[in-house]
Amino acid sequence: MSIVSVDSQRRIYLPKELDFKAKKAVIIRRGETYVLIPIPEKVTEIDVTAPSNKLREMAEEKAKRETRDAHRV
Repeated sequence: MSIVSVDSQRRIYLPKELDFKAKKAVIIRRGETYVLIPIPEKVTEIDVTAPSNKLREMAEEKAKRETRDAHRV
């Protein structure tokens, strides 16, 4: 676990030991905590028929599962 700094403009500084290589990330609020998910530089577009709210729900559920799995290690 690493502790990060937040400046007066609410910017977050990640420690080098986190080895976070992405230039962009998604932050998802989970109650009183936040999940930071890196966005790959090369994104593969897919053609889907599901509405955006369903896709968002599916992505959030996957992020929750991955977060739980990562904390079990």
